[in-house]
Amino acid sequence: MAGYHWTQTKPSSAGWYWFRGLTHEADFFIVQVDEVGQFQWPDGGFQEVTLAKGEWAGPIQLPEDGGE
Repeated sequence: MAGYHWTQTKPSSAGWYWFRGLTHEADFFIVQVDEVGQFQWPDGGFQEVTLAKGEWAGPIQLPEDGGE
């Protein structure tokens, strides 16, 4: 499993990422960044990654198929 580290470097490619606010006022959560650089907040609103103030970890890799 990949080790993830929090960084303020914003995602530059589409994929799934961990996100948390800078002041850690809320729990961290997973977001999907799309091809145009937007993601959806848990409340349903959309925002551009470039405008988000927080820390990122990822992209999250899909698990390997165990063949079971």
